[in-house]
Amino acid sequence: MPAWHDGNHQRMIGPNTGIGVFTATRAEYGLLRPVLAAMETSATIRPHLIVAGAHLSSRHGATLAEIEADGRRPAARVPSPMAGDDGLSAAQDMAATLSGCAEAYAALDLDAVLILGDRTEALAAAAAAVPLGLPILHLEGGHRTAGAVDDAIRHAITKLAALHFTAAEPYRRRLLQMGEAPGRVFTVGSTGVDNLTAFGRSTPAEASALTGLDLPPGFLLATFHPETLGALSPARQIEAFLGGLTGVEDRVILITLPNADAGAEAIREAISAFAAVRPGRIRIAESLGARGYVAALTACAAVIGNSSSGMMEAPAAGVPVVNVGDRQAGRLRTPGVIDCPLEAEAIAEAIARALSPAFQSMARSQPALFGDGHAGERIVSILEATDLKGLARKPFVDLDWT
Repeated sequence: MPAWHDGNHQRMIGPNTGIGVFTATRAEYGLLRPVLAAMETSATIRPHLIVAGAHLSSRHGATLAEIEADGRRPAARVPSPMAGDDGLSAAQDMAATLSGCAEAYAALDLDAVLILGDRTEALAAAAAAVPLGLPILHLEGGHRTAGAVDDAIRHAITKLAALHFTAAEPYRRRLLQMGEAPGRVFTVGSTGVDNLTAFGRSTPAEASALTGLDLPPGFLLATFHPETLGALSPARQIEAFLGGLTGVEDRVILITLPNADAGAEAIREAISAFAAVRPGRIRIAESLGARGYVAALTACAAVIGNSSSGMMEAPAAGVPVVNVGDRQAGRLRTPGVIDCPLEAEAIAEAIARALSPAFQSMARSQPALFGDGHAGERIVSILEATDLKGLARKPFVDLDWT
């Protein structure tokens, strides 16, 4: 990994530096937990948790309860209508999030805002910081996900952000290609790997106890989100995905429900109908929480679907992955990830391959791509050694074409 600091980042921040930490989904909060934990032990940084989106929506699990169960209280709540799951509703939710975040940032008198990832809510939260002159600290830039609108959102946040914390060196280089200054881009690893390190591996019995679900040995963990740039409708997408799972008759399948993306409602309805006629074989979870999800991931026989955790956390845990369709196209991956098209027969064949003893053994032996489990500590260490004043004024570094 590269050095964490250069000559532009040597002045220590002052005491009681207020950093807003924005979260709108269960998965996002799980990835922010290691950073929040490190901030909470810092002598100079005061994190202010700003909660929005699905955390405040009963239709999506009201996952604020998971945050509060960790002993954290939000400094601000930013509700949005979340009345539908189409593009217009997403844009309306973005407008509400932008307005609410701007009010929260001003009221909290922040010095910077930390934002993770590439969701529509994250873009709104980033845009709210710009007219207020607040530096944006961005995690997980530089990825490519060609099958989802997230790709454009992620790169847009990169251009708004003042500091960048990437999961791998190729992602850092991509940000440099986008004109970001080398002294502002740091490869720290993935906080998802931090969670694996913190929680450790679980047996199926332990995962069952943590999640409250019956998860016998050999169970599969499946997640499918809409391909928001896909040619097929969400209903056709999930039909093909579930068709690939139909042939798995000798194992329990734990299906986690999708995020609040455009088209997610059709996927939720199809999963519910699929499970209703297979009550002894299908388990459904709205949200497992960070600890429960890691327990299920490390205890399962394979991960199936199109979640980013199949590209990052599962390979780090040595768990075979069947990556379906194009949602994650462009991400770094280990040989323990099997890519297959969004077609029922191809999915069934890939699952059989992933469950073979030879492939299971190979997946367990792959080197980690996304850090050593200390990303959160590195991020906070860098922030403690960075002067945030004036950081919102960004340089643009042109490539040398000679």
